[in-house]
Amino acid sequence: MLVVATGYLLLLPTFLSRLNPLTGDEPFYVMTAISMVRDHDLDESNNYENRDYDEFYPPDPLPVGWRGWPGFPRDLPPHPAVSERDGLYTKHGLGLSILIALPYTLGGRVGADLLVMLCGTLLAGQMYLLGRASGADGRLAAAIAAGLALTLPIAPYALLLFPEVPAALLLLFAVRRLAEPDNTPLQYVLTGAAVGFLPWLHQRFAPTAAVLVVIALVRWKRWVATKAVLASLALMALGGASLIAYNLWLYGQPLQNTRDHAGFNRFGGTVNGLFGLVIDAQWGLFIAAPVFLLALAATPWWLQRARRLALITAAAVTPYIVLVAAYKVWWGEWGPPARYLVPIVPFAAGPLAAWLSRVHPAWRILAAGVWAIGAALSLIGYRNPQRFYHHPDGVNNLVSRLDELLHVNVAQRLIVFQPYAVSPRNEREAAAYLVLALLILAYLVVRVLPQLRTGRKSLTSD
Repeated sequence: MLVVATGYLLLLPTFLSRLNPLTGDEPFYVMTAISMVRDHDLDESNNYENRDYDEFYPPDPLPVGWRGWPGFPRDLPPHPAVSERDGLYTKHGLGLSILIALPYTLGGRVGADLLVMLCGTLLAGQMYLLGRASGADGRLAAAIAAGLALTLPIAPYALLLFPEVPAALLLLFAVRRLAEPDNTPLQYVLTGAAVGFLPWLHQRFAPTAAVLVVIALVRWKRWVATKAVLASLALMALGGASLIAYNLWLYGQPLQNTRDHAGFNRFGGTVNGLFGLVIDAQWGLFIAAPVFLLALAATPWWLQRARRLALITAAAVTPYIVLVAAYKVWWGEWGPPARYLVPIVPFAAGPLAAWLSRVHPAWRILAAGVWAIGAALSLIGYRNPQRFYHHPDGVNNLVSRLDELLHVNVAQRLIVFQPYAVSPRNEREAAAYLVLALLILAYLVVRVLPQLRTGRKSLTSD
């Protein structure tokens, strides 16, 4: 955790200078926090009228030697909810604004960033514990946790004001505790708080939170009469009930107004979104960090080593994956790659640990080599974090820069799944078949070959 925290602190000054002012969804979480602290309400009408956002915008004219965004609007248009109430209310979840309200009040943008960085550091600790529970020794678990926490897609979001990293922390902690046969009273209470607060970070986490509640009822039925378990379940219920009450207050209905966001695709669009999440030219997870392909292929090792943990994870993340794949803006728009997968990619520490702890150490070289591809792209982004952001034109800034350094031409061969520069259907289908073939190949490499080698050694020794 110390290594991860140090890495984030070293990166923070570059992010602050190059990603200035706040863009994307970030300023809207801050504006809500300002309204909460200064006005003690959620109506942001006066905050926009008073241009409170000027406090986190650079001076006009820009200072000499400006290294931030080269162009940005001086007027910040709000992201209003389609509400039945008078006034201006954010369409974004309140959870992150609640978390950063005090840090922002005390330390401005740096204070808010430090809070998310703390979540990222704690997330690294949770990945370490997940690796240990999945069979890895201390060194291997630490290497996996640090390797994932300091590279794409987790690291950039640990330095930005998005709800993804706090959500990842809560989700991984809750799944780990639910998989354990027993917990301390404090762990029970913290699990309830994590599950209850999760959908407040964003309502797309509501189905996953509901699944976790069901799992808790099944797993803890033997201890349901204890005070700690009752308190945990009460916190889960409070989180869900209060969110429904908030929706009724804001929208006049128990669910968020679908007009607040882009809406959802039918089956064909969902399949396109599913493959786009992992292999889109600009926002695909496997493009930015191919080590996650190995992690997916290593899942059978995880099922063998930590079956209950793996199954609870699958139950929790499956509805989330379906939801974000069906969402019309599955790539997350203005932000680093794989935004909507950040809350679930930390679970990759489990299968990676289960695999690498049970095979010959030489296989770790393969894993490190694949990880190094994503690490190289991350380093390119760290040099200038603006490269993490893509206009939807199909051009991957990170891969393009790597092409220049290596004198190759990979970026132009990547397939685009998002609609603004979408590749022809036959190319997307070919890319989908290719990634499935690569997954099968990775499974053979990760699962089958080590067993064949072990079998041959056994025959030789006999």
